[in-house]
Amino acid sequence: MHEALLFLHNLVRWFVLAFGLLALWRPGAKEGAFFAHTLTLQVGLGLILAFLSPLFQGALANLEAAMQTPGEARYFVAEHWVGGLVALGLAHAGLAQARKGKPRARLFFALALALVILSIPWFRPLLRL
Repeated sequence: MHEALLFLHNLVRWFVLAFGLLALWRPGAKEGAFFAHTLTLQVGLGLILAFLSPLFQGALANLEAAMQTPGEARYFVAEHWVGGLVALGLAHAGLAQARKGKPRARLFFALALALVILSIPWFRPLLRL
């Protein structure tokens, strides 16, 4: 189950990036909805994955040690999911602005996409098969 969810989480990442670029290029309600809702799916998968991940659960069991040592465990426990949640909020704020026809939508989409890019663990395989 863990491996299947990890594969799905990895695959959805590419859709999030593609729809984020689309929303940045054309910041309309339809494009913004694709981005925001795909990112919602991604964050939901990530939260489920956190409860099933041995790495995440092991780091939570010894949180103090995980936070003091920079590395993979700290990254996933502290930075990865926080970046995803903040990006999700920004994407939905951009969607709300796009639905109102306001030009600020592009700014929110750009900030959300930048945060998504910063939150991706690029040290992991880009595609899990």
